[in-house]
Amino acid sequence: MYSAILLAGYDNKRKVERYRSVVQDVYGEEFIETGYKPMREFSLTRKGEKISKPLLQFTLEALAADPVIEEIVIVGFIRQIRDRLSGYLETIDKPLIFVDQNDEIDQQVRRDFSIDPRRTAKDSIGGNFIKGYAASRAWAARREALFVASDSPLTTADFINRFIDAAKPLMETSAIVMPAIFIDPVKDDLGRRPLLLLNDSGYPIHAKKDKHGRNGFRLSSVMLCNPCRINVNSINVIYSVRKALNPRVQMKIQKICRGLGYPGIVNSYFVKHTLSVRQCEAICSAFLEGPFRAMPMPDAETTYDFDGTRREYEEIKRMLGDTLKTGEKSRGWQ
Repeated sequence: MYSAILLAGYDNKRKVERYRSVVQDVYGEEFIETGYKPMREFSLTRKGEKISKPLLQFTLEALAADPVIEEIVIVGFIRQIRDRLSGYLETIDKPLIFVDQNDEIDQQVRRDFSIDPRRTAKDSIGGNFIKGYAASRAWAARREALFVASDSPLTTADFINRFIDAAKPLMETSAIVMPAIFIDPVKDDLGRRPLLLLNDSGYPIHAKKDKHGRNGFRLSSVMLCNPCRINVNSINVIYSVRKALNPRVQMKIQKICRGLGYPGIVNSYFVKHTLSVRQCEAICSAFLEGPFRAMPMPDAETTYDFDGTRREYEEIKRMLGDTLKTGEKSRGWQ
């Protein structure tokens, strides 16, 4: 049984506006998000009846229906979540713990994790990460928890359980195990380009490769992590470089890797085309100061997160509509 930490935090208006500029200027997409993203409504029709749910509820339904999950810790703007989902929350028959994004990090937790307030602000992704973990039974037992992003509504309990079953042996010697979802090496169904890596992971991948023999990968919305085994002050930096195909982010990654003793990573990726899964694991392990493992898996839909663009909204809405036709129970529809 696992504690699930559902991360539903959101940046302040200034950061959102900066991100809007990146999305529109770098990626050429229309950014439509103006409020609290986890509460963005997705309206669909089932058997002639209109259904409207906030983004957060899709993932919450999957966790609530999953017998492997013993409790759910929700971290975000709790008042808005309670106001919008009060009726649904009352139907969940497992423990729910609420942690507000603006809550302070407990002093004892700060000491236990050697948290640097300059690197891990209380309302940052790293702050939410550790506050959610500290509120869980997993922290009491000093074991791993399942961390889940709230913005990927196509993630199912079936995927979560297959990942957990496969990841269990790796967690005995790892701090983090994360699915590396293999997809088309050109673009996914949302038009996003993948990270291209040579697959030396030991997991066979029967999928299309690019001309250099590389598979396309994107990160999913879940991971198993034991924060007791990493430097949690590194979480915000790791999160900030997740958009690795942005040129400004690439320069930041190159600087970080040079400092870790891995120079020339950009050359390896763009010129030599030799960067591999294992090399990325080694770099992440060095930066986090704890063993990181990537687990290649299918299920591209778990990577379809809503970042706030109109294209993503329309495509994800269409995909959710398709799930109503092909299998409501597997998607947690209620």
